[in-house]
Amino acid sequence: MKIKWNTKAVLYGIIAIILVVGGFLVVPKFLGDKAEAVEFTIVERDSIPDKILDIMPKYVNEERALACKIKDKVYVIVTRGENKDYGVEIDKIEMVKEDDKMNMKVYSVYKKPEDSHPYIVVESTLAELPDKVELISKFEDK
Repeated sequence: MKIKWNTKAVLYGIIAIILVVGGFLVVPKFLGDKAEAVEFTIVERDSIPDKILDIMPKYVNEERALACKIKDKVYVIVTRGENKDYGVEIDKIEMVKEDDKMNMKVYSVYKKPEDSHPYIVVESTLAELPDKVELISKFEDK
């Protein structure tokens, strides 16, 4: 018995298999892992832990985000660096899993307030420090 192959059907079948396998391999890389929002509260100036105040002179002239753990609490600090006319606020914090590491993305906003602060400290709901901290900032003139 001779099998007669329907060339069109075989071609469509091969294309379908390639699309399905490619979808499992390629699509997750394009979509990436979803970011999880981190809740936080602003720490008032008179309540900032002494350990943070002790390290602030080293970082206050840099534009960066830092995370530190003190007594089972994870704090996030954003410094504005050389932008002396701007005060800094944290818009949101997200945790993103990238290459099996937990990375923190800190979104800050630099505003022109009357009372400008060179840094902000927040207490997060995180239990552990991230592997990496990335600062993403924007300027807002108001």
